[in-house]
Amino acid sequence: MAEHDSIRMSASYLHEKLQIPYSYLRAVLGDLSRGNLIVGVNGRNGGFRLSRDKSTIFLADIVQVSEGLESFNKCLMGFEECPFDHSCYLHPIWIRMRNDILSVLKQTSLADLLPVKSDISNQNK
Repeated sequence: MAEHDSIRMSASYLHEKLQIPYSYLRAVLGDLSRGNLIVGVNGRNGGFRLSRDKSTIFLADIVQVSEGLESFNKCLMGFEECPFDHSCYLHPIWIRMRNDILSVLKQTSLADLLPVKSDISNQNK
């Protein structure tokens, strides 16, 4: 969708193009729609498109509406609650990694993920 943001894409088309199980794709599209990241249009020429410019949709937005960013606050070792007064040896490493991951998710837009298209006219100069 980010590559062709002016075109509406049907769930069937996305299923075929991306080879994602249809039921899972419909669930993801529902999450993205409820999160106001995409807009769905019903009818013969319906489909889905981005709700706003791809440079303003960040990976953190997508993770938040689909899985939630709260999962990054969980203990790496699987404990329900981190015992901060007796944290494990991985705790400081996990905190750094978590912060790095969240930073990348918050700073990377859909536009950043698209390949840069070279301008042929500039190559001849």
